[in-house]
Amino acid sequence: MADYHALAALALTLLHPVMADELPNDMMFQCEGKMNAVLDAAKPLTRDSTFRINLRLRDGVIVDTQTGVVEGAECMQENGEIKCKVTKLYPLANSVVKRFSTVVINRKTRELTLWLESWDYQGNDASGMPTAHLRVLRTGICRDDALF
Repeated sequence: MADYHALAALALTLLHPVMADELPNDMMFQCEGKMNAVLDAAKPLTRDSTFRINLRLRDGVIVDTQTGVVEGAECMQENGEIKCKVTKLYPLANSVVKRFSTVVINRKTRELTLWLESWDYQGNDASGMPTAHLRVLRTGICRDDALF
């Protein structure tokens, strides 16, 4: 009889494995904080300022609601943090911008870390030496719609 209970407990564990934190399906965030940017170009520039951004997490993708830019995809929640990353190419008239970004939002503390890196390339593909390289770090606090 003890073997039956052990097998039943094992089956229950296999049928209901311990899951990572569950990622919300649809959530809005209003975030603000400090921004540090460095542009490596013919004439390098640095800039420190404040920022405000509205983000929407929906179906595993986080988007800047004001610009429509995807800030992160492949989102997952682990140890109380929403983590997303994405790499995209944005073709322009005579160049291409390759953009990589990550978003981390701590659900408990509401802290946001948004890292962006982009490279500008001449022509119609992201190859050769970039003509500019931008790095932006935004850190701050978010309010989410669970608090509204």
